[in-house]
Amino acid sequence: MDRAHRFLIASQPKAWRTLHAMLADIADLVPAHTTGEALKILQGDRIDLIVSTIAFDESRMLEFLQAVKQASSTERIPFLCSRVFVSVIRDNLVSTMRDACKESGACDFVDVARLPADAAREVMRNAVEGCLKPPLGAPRLP
Repeated sequence: MDRAHRFLIASQPKAWRTLHAMLADIADLVPAHTTGEALKILQGDRIDLIVSTIAFDESRMLEFLQAVKQASSTERIPFLCSRVFVSVIRDNLVSTMRDACKESGACDFVDVARLPADAAREVMRNAVEGCLKPPLGAPRLP
C-alpha cells in the first residue's frame, strides 16, 4: 500500500496507539480525539480514509460518521468503523453497531477487540485496503 495515503484516526488516545502500531507503516496517520478536532482536520487536510473507533469522543462515532457523510466536502471519504477494545458496548450489540454504521455510509466495520495482536493487525489492514478500493465500475478519483 502507498504511504502517500493520509488517514484520519478518530479515537481515544489508547486506541490511537494501537491503531498507530497497526497502520503507521502504510500511511501517514493524523490523530483526532474529539469530533470538533476531526472536522477541523477534514476541512484543512487531504484525508484518504477515516478510521474511527466506537469509543471516539465519548462514544460519538455514529454522530461523527453522519456528520462526515452529510457534508458535501467530506461525503466521499471512505469511513471505516472499528472496535479496538472491549468496552461498555456488549458483544451482542456490536452487530447492531455494524448495521448502523453500514446504514450511515461506512465502507466497513471491523471488530478486532478480542483478536490476538497479529490477527487484529491483519484484519484491520485488510479492511483498510478494501475501503480504499473503488467500487467495481466506479471511476477512480484523482
